[in-house]
Amino acid sequence: MNKKEQEIQSKLLELESTVLKESTELSVSEKNTDLLSQKAKGKASGTSDETVTKSDSAYFGGLGLIVLGLVILFQHIHVSNSFLAMLLGGGGSFLVVFLPLMIGIGMMIYNSRNKWGWVVTAGSSVMLVLSVLAGLQMRLDSMSLLQMIMLFLPFAIGGSLLVKGMGGPKGVMQTVKHNLPKKPDNE
Repeated sequence: MNKKEQEIQSKLLELESTVLKESTELSVSEKNTDLLSQKAKGKASGTSDETVTKSDSAYFGGLGLIVLGLVILFQHIHVSNSFLAMLLGGGGSFLVVFLPLMIGIGMMIYNSRNKWGWVVTAGSSVMLVLSVLAGLQMRLDSMSLLQMIMLFLPFAIGGSLLVKGMGGPKGVMQTVKHNLPKKPDNE
């Protein structure tokens, strides 16, 4: 009987050790499920600490594609002016701006300390530049739909890479929130 009791004791110890191993594995897996459920609860309540992954290569690649798209677009825009119409007063009334410019320059040459001469010259110079710009006519070449899609494709790809480089929509929101000026509390 001694031998049988020893066998029984050894079997009981073996069984007890396996039960202890299973219970520790079970408690570890319970802890893992608790962590998972806490993560799920955090996501549901909106308090999760998700990190935003930013990529410099995607960001600068997107900027590069947008610049490339601008270059391609500017290659297809033709600019012409109607300078003769501006001189005759049709497009930008060039003479109305040119005469005050000459009067202002004359006032400045006669007396360089005359403030009105400087004001008239500066104002008519600005108006002269604006009238030249207003007289410009821009037109886009006629092209097929496929050419138009290829023309604007770098903007779409570049914009999406730019957003991806900033960390996706959440990264863009974080950047906007971080760069907005803070409102004072007393308002």
